[in-house]
Amino acid sequence: MQVGGAAVPMPPPRRGRRATYPLADLARRLLPRIYPIGGMFQLLVDDDIALVLAEERHAQAMTDLIVRNQDRLARWEPWAEQQATLDGTRAYIRAALEDFLRGRQISTIIATDGGTRFIGRCGMRINPYAASGDIGYWIDAEFEGRGITSRSARTLVSSVFRELGLRKVELRTSVDNQRSRAVAERLGFIYEGILPAGLRFARRADDVALYGVTVDQWNAARAGATRRSR
Repeated sequence: MQVGGAAVPMPPPRRGRRATYPLADLARRLLPRIYPIGGMFQLLVDDDIALVLAEERHAQAMTDLIVRNQDRLARWEPWAEQQATLDGTRAYIRAALEDFLRGRQISTIIATDGGTRFIGRCGMRINPYAASGDIGYWIDAEFEGRGITSRSARTLVSSVFRELGLRKVELRTSVDNQRSRAVAERLGFIYEGILPAGLRFARRADDVALYGVTVDQWNAARAGATRRSR
């Protein structure tokens, strides 16, 4: 299973210093690039896949998706050790939307069939003071191995670099999560080292593999891929 990018709390606002990308900038820069389809905000990945901004009305579908994958997710994500509930999902969505409005998080659902079938998650926590992000993702078992996670993550990373002006995106995952690490490396993230016991579960702690890519590295890789395709 492809699960990566463990959520990391962002630092609190620093007194006397304004955020580089506050609410007004986030909404102005990002929302025009997200296209409303069927009443939902969606960032198109390709003809088959879209990233849907999670809203409270999606709570039941999201809960069902998590429950179907609960055991698989719990192997790699501490939050999944607690049984998913509708109330819990609603609370998470409300908090994520508040973070979105504060310019601190973009929480999207990976969707297919014109944005009507939810099959995974792809999100980004944002540190506006460092102009950096921390990406995370997971995919439903039925859709694993089709490249959907990589395509979704690539679209989101390109968007935050282009539209929000972030300078770096990081990805953190268990050192033993080979699928997630393969996604990171396929996308061009650079391995930066290990964070000992960075993922703490109820009865264990996993070391975390830390990956990162700067906007310059990302753009250079995309330009090289374009030249090779010609």
